Amino acid sequence: MKFVLFAGFFLLAFSSLSAQQARDTASVSLIDTYPQFKGGLQGWNRFVQQEMNLRKVVNAMDSAAYVDYGFRQTALLEFTVCEDGTVCEIDIVNKDKISPEFAEEAIRIMKRSPKWTPASKNGKGIKTRFKQSIVAVLD
Repeated sequence: MKFVLFAGFFLLAFSSLSAQQARDTASVSLIDTYPQFKGGLQGWNRFVQQEMNLRKVVNAMDSAAYVDYGFRQTALLEFTVCEDGTVCEIDIVNKDKISPEFAEEAIRIMKRSPKWTPASKNGKGIKTRFKQSIVAVLD
């Protein structure tokens, strides 16, 4: 079994919190710095490669699943980076475009994520929504 993982950052730091983020309790008009995985993109890629286990995903894929979801699947995760850098409120934006097994694995990885450097305003950490993709090429 061969697979390739790609991960990329997609910024979705909301400058003001809307009704859809009802779980958020603060409102911030502008932020000084955006949340970042410690170690940047290289650190994120290293973390994902060490933690990701695609055996279950590959084993669950039959020819019909490959037609439905393809050899390349991208999980687009949206989550909150809290004031202390913890990751919470994890959602998959494109759940219908990836296999349920890959969705489960992407959520599992995000839950295991170490603390991020949180967004800040005036030197103080603030709660911010963020998007992160994880791409798997199954072969």
